Amino acid sequence: MSTLHALTVPKWGMSMEEGEITEWRVAVGDTIAVGDELVDIETSKIVNAAQSPVAGTLVRIVGEVGQTLKVGMLLGVVATAATDAAAIDAFIAGFVPDATGAARARGSGAPAAAAASAPAPQAAPAAAPAQTTTAGDLSAGPDDSAVHASAVARRIARAHHINLHNVTPTGRNGRVSKRDVELAGGFRIDAGPVAGESSTGQPRRSTADDSQIPSTPVARRLARSLNINLNDVVPTGRRGRVSKEDVEKAAVAATGVAYYREQKLSGMRKTIAARLSESKQTIPHYRVSVDIEIDSLLQQRAYMNEALGHRISVNDFVIKACAGALQRVPEVNVQYTPDCLRQFDQADISIAVAVKGGLVTPVIRNAGAMSLPQIAEESRVLAARAQSGALSVDEYQGGTFSISNLGMFGVDQFDAIINLPQSAILAVGAGVKKPVVRGDAMVAATVMRVTLSADHRAIDGAVAARFLQALKGFLENPASMLL
Repeated sequence: MSTLHALTVPKWGMSMEEGEITEWRVAVGDTIAVGDELVDIETSKIVNAAQSPVAGTLVRIVGEVGQTLKVGMLLGVVATAATDAAAIDAFIAGFVPDATGAARARGSGAPAAAAASAPAPQAAPAAAPAQTTTAGDLSAGPDDSAVHASAVARRIARAHHINLHNVTPTGRNGRVSKRDVELAGGFRIDAGPVAGESSTGQPRRSTADDSQIPSTPVARRLARSLNINLNDVVPTGRRGRVSKEDVEKAAVAATGVAYYREQKLSGMRKTIAARLSESKQTIPHYRVSVDIEIDSLLQQRAYMNEALGHRISVNDFVIKACAGALQRVPEVNVQYTPDCLRQFDQADISIAVAVKGGLVTPVIRNAGAMSLPQIAEESRVLAARAQSGALSVDEYQGGTFSISNLGMFGVDQFDAIINLPQSAILAVGAGVKKPVVRGDAMVAATVMRVTLSADHRAIDGAVAARFLQALKGFLENPASMLL
């Protein structure tokens, strides 16, 4: 007898609600053991591998690559022995998702043959009604990527939100033409018959062979994809060659739509957009800045790295200084809720790390209790894990304060958006040589500007100023951080 088990979307962290399937590591028919990594799922910030809680054979994949599924929804089915398709179909039809994600597998509780005839505990959800197109709604309809259309027509349709299924094709071989899209949308890209236009109002296109036109390989490939004849392109490249930019200009002249490419938003980018929009809309941000002279810090860093063999960055000093300033001014180490302020005794500092496709904020726990070398090592490890997508949920959630440093990119000053649910974030600029006044003399100094963005519901301006004073004291006197 065979028992069927459901593989479901696990819940990694309290805030996780859904995940996008990025890759299946096993195929139907594979034998799997408990703990085997089965499928990669991208959540709001990272990609995790869902592990199998049972042993058996993968008999059905339900969640396809590219799908976004809620926690507890069905990913696949595992059988402990041979079973038939009817039993698997009945098991899937009767599956009820667990929104808590508490269970990653569910036994059928009966032999597979009995499961096929057992009544389903819940009817399968009805299929969504097919979209219908109403007058004036040219965007509605199924995916039109397979519709036979010219490259120009497709670009114009996309720019004007027209589904190509709603366009009557009149072009050669049943293709949708540029003019077909214009007629469907009730507009004209070109103003009217002018010199260089055909009697139909469309620009005259050269039909001469363009294979001998001097052009870059990139320009030729682009022209071919956009249905642009190189005889119609004005060359501005070196030695009279047609460049990629020349082809793009010709495409704009022909269609009125700039050339562009579309890239599907990743789960990370969607989450970043949603969280930053929420932060900007709901938190009354205000900002305070201060200039900090860091020549002593740079000397201390050089000594520790060269003489003592450490690998400490300027940002490591900033992390340590922020931890000290949060201990001096604990009113900044808070979170606002509608009913209370949460006051944290420990400085858990989130550091912004740029990764492919977005940004993650791994957390250095209890930074105030760590030495500079310890902070440097922890920063390197977390940054490397962030770059490889290997951070666990507890490594990037739960910080109490954030630091975003763009100084290494030469940025002098910027404003950062608060990282919900925190109440403050420090933006760190580059150290720049500037003239400063000391006594009656003008001298050169390396000055770094930092800007604190704070939630005015939780942190008053005077409190933010005291925090920056404490931070400035630590950074301008780095030996105080070695005690």
